[in-house]
Amino acid sequence: MTLVLALAASPLGAQPVVPELGAYTVLASGNVGIRRGARVPSGAVGAITGTARLGGDVRISGRLAAPSVQLAPGTRTGTLFCHVVSGPPPLPLCMPFTDPLVDPALLQPVAVIPGSADLVVRAATGTAPVPPGSFRDVRVGRGALLQLAGGTYTARSLRIGTQGRVVCVDACVIGVLDTVRLKPRATLGAAVATRADTVRVDVAAIGGAAFVTRPRANVSATIFAPGTGVVLGPRGSYRGAFIGATVTVGSEATVRSDSAL
Repeated sequence: MTLVLALAASPLGAQPVVPELGAYTVLASGNVGIRRGARVPSGAVGAITGTARLGGDVRISGRLAAPSVQLAPGTRTGTLFCHVVSGPPPLPLCMPFTDPLVDPALLQPVAVIPGSADLVVRAATGTAPVPPGSFRDVRVGRGALLQLAGGTYTARSLRIGTQGRVVCVDACVIGVLDTVRLKPRATLGAAVATRADTVRVDVAAIGGAAFVTRPRANVSATIFAPGTGVVLGPRGSYRGAFIGATVTVGSEATVRSDSAL
């Protein structure tokens, strides 16, 4: 980084507005990392108490808000709210805001009570829509399909194999006590990606990174994991909202806004 400035711009006309919770595509209570070449074509990006670090050639079309922002060469954002911005000149104007960006009371982990029986879909098989229920560990094998009829589901953990799919036929809420893992090219969320606001995944884990996807994964849902890290794998397609203690967006991934919050 070649320059560090703290700016408070006051242009003429209407002042830009700090995003509210439902406006964020990516939001972390701590740090946010957007890796090289990633795109956020809609919605806001925010870090409540930490730093937003943007890699080279990152594009954020909407607002970016964080106490500290670090920009790499070639990065472009919409309106910037921050206390301090650093990076290569010329630096963008940094609009002032009052901490905290989002009321912490809105970011409390959701309690999840899993069931006692596993739900396993073997590789290269599929299911009819499964009605609401509680499970222990949900495992979807390579190339398999698990359909959820809609409603409320809980589980201790959720793992989706390579090219596996877990899709909600109708609006649903999935509560996970521990971890969610998607292998390469796995899919989680709405049966129709443009209805991402009809699916919510609440992750109750505290600490670490409990929601992790691998390269070229597809997620169309709101991921609400305020007590743990969210990692979106490189070159993936993500639609909804992604809320975590920390959030990392992999290189060349695309994250679009369609929040259920």
